[in-house]
Amino acid sequence: MVFIYVLAAILLLIGLLLLDYALGKKHHLKNVRFLNFESTTGEYQIYTAGDPLFQDLFQDLRHAKKTIDMMFFIVKTDDISEELLEILKQKAEEGLQVRLLLDRVGSFRINSKIIKDLRESGVQFAFSETPKFPFFFYRLQRRNHRKITVIDGDIGYIGGFNVGREYLGKDAELGNWRDYHLRLLGDIVQHLQCTFFDDWYLATGHHDEEPFPTETEGEKWIEITATDGVQLEDVFESLICQAKDEIFIGTPYFIPSERLFKCLTDALDRGVNVKVIVPMKADHPLVKEAGLPYMMRLIEAGGEVYMFDRGFYHAKVVIIDQQLCDIGTANFDRRSLFLNKEVNTIIHNSRFVMDLRLAYLKDVQDSQPLKEHIFQLNTIRTKIKIGIARLFRPLL
Repeated sequence: MVFIYVLAAILLLIGLLLLDYALGKKHHLKNVRFLNFESTTGEYQIYTAGDPLFQDLFQDLRHAKKTIDMMFFIVKTDDISEELLEILKQKAEEGLQVRLLLDRVGSFRINSKIIKDLRESGVQFAFSETPKFPFFFYRLQRRNHRKITVIDGDIGYIGGFNVGREYLGKDAELGNWRDYHLRLLGDIVQHLQCTFFDDWYLATGHHDEEPFPTETEGEKWIEITATDGVQLEDVFESLICQAKDEIFIGTPYFIPSERLFKCLTDALDRGVNVKVIVPMKADHPLVKEAGLPYMMRLIEAGGEVYMFDRGFYHAKVVIIDQQLCDIGTANFDRRSLFLNKEVNTIIHNSRFVMDLRLAYLKDVQDSQPLKEHIFQLNTIRTKIKIGIARLFRPLL
């Protein structure tokens, strides 16, 4: 009898969670934030390792004269995180307007004492996407995955790096951290700032009228795509469907929608070379198993899948025909496609894309073809994990 009561309670809980998720999704779709930006001009510098990125970012922060607007998915409480927070406090004490916005779940380590110290120094602090009722379970899945820094309205940073020692390659288990991040100058920075303004408004109720004018001109065409768990699938589909020669995808989690997967197989059918890089190691449970069926199906259709084996691969990139590329915060998975807030850049510059393509192909050389390891994955244990992961795909 006790077993029946426990089973009934578990089934009731699952039913309530599914109902919460369904109603939360419906509410989300009715209240999607559309931020539409046209292509504009800018200049950019790419980082593929944490040390040079944080060195330049911290230097730009220390040289800030007027304002600092910063948002991250994850800021931890280790040495690199403490250094960042100390810089922000120092600049606020100098009289600058400093605002820090962090995702409530991703940055759960930032406690009330840290927040109090920031505010006493003059830093304006807020959490983004705090889970609350109604739809608590669904809101718990909805994360602000954006990473944006805007300094004096003139310098912008965007990309895949969060703030923590593992992003410097100092995690013993994950090892070297491979990622992409951009430093931007020019008019494009205003679009980054508008994206920050919208998230700051949602978190605090404070509305900024206009972004600060930039003092730097740019010559290259760039476009910001700020998505809210709806539009990203359209963005990726547009990129994939225009490919004539090659599609190179780099992502830590390859769990595409069926619609996007069909776009990839259609591209293969018309003779497009499709390559995907994923990490050999997984940093979250089930994400690798959730993606394996798609990777194997892609190989069967004629695509190539590589597992990066020189550390952890966290890059988020799509390269099309040596002509344009997409770099930002969005992974090629269901969470980025349908739940998270993300922000990406689409760069239309063949010279830059060619250099990025060479870096991508170097990562291919540092990877192992998945097809050479399929037999090792064909075990009962892996099959069970794949079956379990299939149930959780919408959350992965």
